[in-house]
Amino acid sequence: MAITYEIDEERSIVMTTVTGRLTDAELMAHKEALLADPRFSAGMKELSDIRGIEDLDVTPQGIMAAASFDSQNNAELATHRLGLLVPTDLVFGMARMYEMRTEGNTGGVKVFRNEEEAMLWLGASD
Repeated sequence: MAITYEIDEERSIVMTTVTGRLTDAELMAHKEALLADPRFSAGMKELSDIRGIEDLDVTPQGIMAAASFDSQNNAELATHRLGLLVPTDLVFGMARMYEMRTEGNTGGVKVFRNEEEAMLWLGASD
């Protein structure tokens, strides 16, 4: 598994990429690392491109833990918008579960199959 991200401070956007296998622990580690990154600030937008995932090993409990993390860190995430770009129906379903669990905890989470639509929703298109 690899979760990598780049922060474009000028555009106020985080570009996250997930490849390989993704587990609950890796998902939480990414969330914690991003929040601890001094370049990350409240109100940033994030596009998480999950199309390179080969094995989704995230459980419903992991989704609930991620949503709980967002709720506990509401001060930093209340205006954070996250677009999830997904490849398959299974990943789409898990991402939608996260979207529903985070309603009211963040500036918004939305699942997409199309990168252009995701960037438009984030307000980050060129």
